[in-house]
Amino acid sequence: MHTKQNSLSRAVRLALSLGLVSSVTVIHAQDANQDNNKATPPKETKTLQTIEVTGSLIRRVDSETASPIVTLSRETLTNSGNPTLGNVLQALPSFSGYATNPQNNSNGGGVASPTLEGGDGASRLSLRGMGDARTLLLVDGHRMTNPDINMLPANVIERVEVLASGATTAYGSDAIGGVANFILRKDFSGLEVSANGGVSGEGDGQRRGINLTVGSAGDRGNIVGGLDYNKYDPVLATARDFSSYQYYLYASGPSRQGSSQTPQGTVVLPAGSPLLPPYGCGTRNRVIRNSGDGSKLSDYRCYSGGSDAFNYNAYNYIQTAQERTNGFVVGNYKINDALTYYADFFYNHTHSAGQDGPPPTNPGDGWYIPSTNPHNPFGITFCSLICPPGTLPTDPVGSLRLRLTGAGTRLHTFDTTNIQLITGLRGTFGSSSWTWDLGINYGHSTRDQKDYHEVNIAGFQAAINAGGNPFAQETLPISVTDNPEYHKTNTTKEVSFNVSGDLFQMPAGAVQLSAGALYRKQEMDYQVTSDAVLDLSTFTCGILAEGCGSPGHGTISAKELYGEVLIPLLADAPFAKSLNVNIGVRMSDYDISSTSTNKKIAVEWKPIEDLLVRGTVSQVFRVPNPDELYDGPTATNPTVTDPCLNQSASYLAAHSALCQYVPVNWQPSGYGQITGLYEGGAVAGLKLHPEHGKSFDLGFVYSPSWAEGLSGTLDFWHITLNDLLTPLAAQTVLDNCASNNSSSYCGLIYRYSSGVEPGSIYYISTSEINLGNLSTSGVDLNVAYVLPEFFVPGRFRVAFNSTYTGTYKVNIPGGTSADYAGSYTQQYGNLNRLRASVTLNWKFDNWSAQWQTRYIDHFSVLNAYVDPVNLPAGVSSSLPRPSITYNSAKLGYAIPAWHTSLDVGVDNLTNRKPSSIYQNGANYNVDTATYDTLGRYFWGRVTVKF
Repeated sequence: MHTKQNSLSRAVRLALSLGLVSSVTVIHAQDANQDNNKATPPKETKTLQTIEVTGSLIRRVDSETASPIVTLSRETLTNSGNPTLGNVLQALPSFSGYATNPQNNSNGGGVASPTLEGGDGASRLSLRGMGDARTLLLVDGHRMTNPDINMLPANVIERVEVLASGATTAYGSDAIGGVANFILRKDFSGLEVSANGGVSGEGDGQRRGINLTVGSAGDRGNIVGGLDYNKYDPVLATARDFSSYQYYLYASGPSRQGSSQTPQGTVVLPAGSPLLPPYGCGTRNRVIRNSGDGSKLSDYRCYSGGSDAFNYNAYNYIQTAQERTNGFVVGNYKINDALTYYADFFYNHTHSAGQDGPPPTNPGDGWYIPSTNPHNPFGITFCSLICPPGTLPTDPVGSLRLRLTGAGTRLHTFDTTNIQLITGLRGTFGSSSWTWDLGINYGHSTRDQKDYHEVNIAGFQAAINAGGNPFAQETLPISVTDNPEYHKTNTTKEVSFNVSGDLFQMPAGAVQLSAGALYRKQEMDYQVTSDAVLDLSTFTCGILAEGCGSPGHGTISAKELYGEVLIPLLADAPFAKSLNVNIGVRMSDYDISSTSTNKKIAVEWKPIEDLLVRGTVSQVFRVPNPDELYDGPTATNPTVTDPCLNQSASYLAAHSALCQYVPVNWQPSGYGQITGLYEGGAVAGLKLHPEHGKSFDLGFVYSPSWAEGLSGTLDFWHITLNDLLTPLAAQTVLDNCASNNSSSYCGLIYRYSSGVEPGSIYYISTSEINLGNLSTSGVDLNVAYVLPEFFVPGRFRVAFNSTYTGTYKVNIPGGTSADYAGSYTQQYGNLNRLRASVTLNWKFDNWSAQWQTRYIDHFSVLNAYVDPVNLPAGVSSSLPRPSITYNSAKLGYAIPAWHTSLDVGVDNLTNRKPSSIYQNGANYNVDTATYDTLGRYFWGRVTVKF
């Protein structure tokens, strides 16, 4: 690269090393150079020259791209003490919205959806609140087949580059919210062993881990390999007071609730039944067994939801059980001066488990009790869609809601195995500046889910028919259970060829070009055992309806051509120390959609020595993935607040489509958790369109020469997206129908027209669809300073990082239009307006320390109340929730004579508890995608290097 571009290179590199730091700390490798007032060592310079910067195809030896990149060095990653990467990256201010992590236990009792991951121990990323499907994860610039960052062995990572900006022209589909690129270690020599452990302040949630890394380097190449093992113990929800019970929010305040499917048996009698008056239950038609074996009417009393409801939270985990084994080999070999072979291989096996209470069941699962059953004292049939032969539609029917404690606790285990191989050849064209790279990326991921102690419906019916007493379920044989299995496979095969080099010289430098082509095929296969295949005519299968699923299979393939050119327009000119323009284009031809061409233009302008102005406008694009297209029908169990609860006649008349069959002042026996029907768009008969949009970024990097070590960045960003691809949330369907009685979303709600409780939701269709349009914008502000040495020995570094989300507007045609910034919804998750962190680092001789404060802004839970009709006039149905600040500390000491370093730390030092959002969250009253559930956590680590 010509000297005229070096000043821009130094400015941007300094800005990225000081201003665009991670939320944990600044980049230690670069800060160390500044601390010692030394030039960059030749080895580090060589590393920078050989690695492409995330978001650009240009190999810019001494320069950086115009896009804002947050770089997390290896030391930054290890400062957290966490043996997996999920918690570290999810804490960055630019990540928000929904993304799973090991705090997510809820799978609806082991729901058979291939996309629900409660209990599988995965951690995914959601940049700008756009969702994990719009955050592309890369390994050395190549796509990960399974975007679970916890599966990456921590000791294989050299650094992580996070680009919170659209990058379609560089990487194709999915890079809408941004990119996280995991760069693997390639220059390690020697042997390193590290062991770690931790425990919460409550004495639970223990974790332990050990890893081994070995490497060797020579004139012709290098190789690095390693092993990694870590294990986390589960923690029950009852171990913390905020999650001990399920709470529902009423206008009168929070109320302890649970499931009406109880071990004693909850009987729901037909409204107006002559059997009800003796119990004195008023308008409620529910009774519960109080004594005896349930075969006499006197064995029952009125059901009280607050005290009789079954506490299923007592069985849920706030940290799922996890055990991981990882291995990796990374290397390259110079065949000759013009040809090099390279290969990155890593392997992961994760065993994890989520847990739920004993199986709940009712006649909706496909069993029935005739009125003639000798144990039935009510003289009516208990059935749903499947009733005894001869039952007439006019016959009174009831429902018996059971919790089969004799069957045992439901456990859903996951065994996930991932392999990824990135290999190829790269070389040069003679003595020219042109280089080429022929690469192969192969990834294979399998997930085996097994659900234990699910009820076998045929066996349960046979036990009833053989004389068993379903009204005293503890007398039934517990052998009527199944352990269904669900097997999912994802495979990625990709081959690419790239060339790059100088086209010609201009006065300001060389015009550079990078271009290439690739072919990629992605395949998904999902299989379920025969006892769990869903029958859509009855919403049942051979086991409880919650575990019913469907096979799914599909592939998508892409052919792409892409190119990027860097044009240096000015150098050392008045008001233009440098001015570069970067133009990119990618043409994508997918077999499931028409060809899409997306373009990018970026500008880097340095008007004075200390200031860099950068801007990017790019088109973004995402095709539906195999799951979104081909997942088979699955019965899910979403939690909702039904707008038709406790409503007047006038409201029901004005919302006839929403509240069809619902009686006035309706209070059903069971509400909150309902049945949803999830399926891929193609399976549902929908023509899913790709998402298209634009990403805008305008930024300033200021590195004043008058204050050495000080740097700041300010970036304005805006993303628009059309034809938003997403699975509908059941609450979104209800809310859109409530806002517009003529909305097409009303047709997705199916209620019972008759039976034991007319008006109750039979199911809501929540398939994958193109929902509408999304527009979000905000500001990133980062400031960092390497302080001069003062009276206190050592060198201090301080960093402030923040993301402010100004707007998050969603327009749903035929439905609602709203700005969700600063709020929580089940569809989009938690979109706090401001997330920020301040990190202070200190080093002196063999000592090191870190203090970090992380701030998460207040937010409002939309439509938070079960009974909003009872709120006082003028009071909002949204629930404001306070901001939360987390503090953590770390202390380290090195013993050079022993080649050993010791680190200890405390996370969530002040033991802050998450804010309650009650029934609006899928996991025990809180938002597990945003907040910590374990509380204060102590950890330690010892590392030995040879």
